[in-house]
Amino acid sequence: MNQRQVRRATAALAGAVVLPVLLTGCGITLDVLDRTHSEDEFVGSYVGDGTGTRVALDEDGTFTAVGVPGDVLDDTLPRAVRRALENVPDELEGTWRYVSKGAADHVALTVTGIDGLPARTVELPLYVADADDLFFLPDRLGREKVVVSRAG
Repeated sequence: MNQRQVRRATAALAGAVVLPVLLTGCGITLDVLDRTHSEDEFVGSYVGDGTGTRVALDEDGTFTAVGVPGDVLDDTLPRAVRRALENVPDELEGTWRYVSKGAADHVALTVTGIDGLPARTVELPLYVADADDLFFLPDRLGREKVVVSRAG
């Protein structure tokens, strides 16, 4: 390791230790970093406000999703699958699991069926705002969100 790399590593370590202390001293809590969820919290039905998007996460680890926007699928489905579909599919099905990665917590939807037909397995991320609000990102830059909220 050269001297420049050592300085960078030292600065990064110092920032990681000092910044939380400073922010806490200013009255800013870091609850986001302490946020942990379990898969049980996500079981249920979620509905998009006015979008027609519905997602059901079942206790047995399966899901169905209806009305997922085409923009979300464009970046996720393999090109061959997109070409085979003439329209945006009405229903997706498969399995789901919760993936905890700090700021990028998400529910991974592993799509195994499209409109009742077997599909090539692809993973579609459903990001976590909290256990009652999840969202798709049709725009990878995060400028747009399709939010689905827990029903009932």
